[in-house]
Amino acid sequence: MAGAATLESMTEHNTLTAESARAAVAEQMPWLQQALRDLVAFRSVHSTPGLEEDNAAAARWVTEAFRAEGVPVEPHTTTDGSVSVIGVREAAEGWPTVLLYSHYDVQPASDVDNWTSSPWELTERDGRWYGRGAADCKGHVVMHLAVLRAVNALLDSGDLDDDTATALSSIGIRVVVEGSEERGGYGLEDLLSSNPELFAADTFLIADSGNDALGVPAVCTALRGTAPVTVRLQTLEQPMHSGQFGGAAPDALLSLIHLLATLHDDGLVAVDGLSSEAHWEGRGPDEATFRADAGVLEGVDVLGTAQGLNPNDLTISRPAITVTGLDSLSVADAVNAVVSAAGAEVSLRIPPGMDPKQGQDALVRHLESHVPHNARISIERGSLASPFSADTSGPALTLLSQALADAYGADETAEIGSGGSIPLSNALLEKYPSAELALFGIEEPSCRIHSADESVDPGEIAAIGTAELLFLARSGRLPRR
Repeated sequence: MAGAATLESMTEHNTLTAESARAAVAEQMPWLQQALRDLVAFRSVHSTPGLEEDNAAAARWVTEAFRAEGVPVEPHTTTDGSVSVIGVREAAEGWPTVLLYSHYDVQPASDVDNWTSSPWELTERDGRWYGRGAADCKGHVVMHLAVLRAVNALLDSGDLDDDTATALSSIGIRVVVEGSEERGGYGLEDLLSSNPELFAADTFLIADSGNDALGVPAVCTALRGTAPVTVRLQTLEQPMHSGQFGGAAPDALLSLIHLLATLHDDGLVAVDGLSSEAHWEGRGPDEATFRADAGVLEGVDVLGTAQGLNPNDLTISRPAITVTGLDSLSVADAVNAVVSAAGAEVSLRIPPGMDPKQGQDALVRHLESHVPHNARISIERGSLASPFSADTSGPALTLLSQALADAYGADETAEIGSGGSIPLSNALLEKYPSAELALFGIEEPSCRIHSADESVDPGEIAAIGTAELLFLARSGRLPRR
């Protein structure tokens, strides 16, 4: 982050105080909670048969909500069949434009028995709001909306000084709300490629990240890319009676398990071409904190500790391979038969500095060369996403860093990394290389995104919203176009 003198020079004439901004956002919190309740109710899991109307209804809700706050958005059907909601409130002459990004699609909640309450009903417990998408990323959608409502209320009040009123009414606001981020997001990237003018901005605020710890402001400076594959093995024409044929007939599931086990050695990736000695030099949890954040059971090892590695060495700086899905008979449906075919979804995360295509090639070579019993193998390559490294030296990132610190009442804003992927980040900067891009948000470790009982702390929403409001109010300090 920029030094204190630079930050002070950018905000010394600030006229909307952090206290006033917090109050303006606080006034919107009852509305925000109801809006999040409405949005969580849509089962907007992209490309899932039977949920088409939920996705369409969520897109309509987002469209109407941003129009109501003065941003003339339009729905855009993308190449993957999803709907992205995009529009702009044009900047006054000479003023910059800020793009506010989030997504309304969510991960499935098929493990409904593991939820304490319905994933599709926002429920408050112990000061947190529970529901699928409460944090990732519908909470960010309504956060952006609440900030725009606060802006409009401040302008209508007539209580602002001229400089702040001019900034809030002059800065351009572009909105992009995606409908398929959780399933790859290539539809939005295709739209960016074909219609880049829909994304034109001087600063991209990507609200789909979070803080390392509750109440500690942060910007994310590193993301891993992705290079997944789906691998399938077949050994028999059809399942055969395990008493008559078991022992000699090759079991496809056991073969797949053996194959998957070759991907790691003592918990670390063991694929030629994916080895790494990199270490994460930034802020991150120690083993005890990581164990608590991840919910690692007592007596179970945190991977890498035996080799003297810190958790973020493996979650940010090195490749990671995870089996995220397995196709075979369930235990409940087990029959006395040798399994003839089995498949697995293998997620490969690519750290900054590594090419995702080369990483995927290495994974495919490994799988093909380690097939047990000459089982028939087929591999389907998933969509690639490049890793991301942020440049935090520009004026917009400096201004956002100070706004975050002020919103949280902290001395500084931390720089953190994330093992997740947001493919859009690199694509935006390739089209607009002179722009700045910031990753931040409400998703601290307790949110349990992508898991049962996903939740959000409303205090984090309020703080991140306050920071975004302060950033917009201070936009007069940003370079003019």
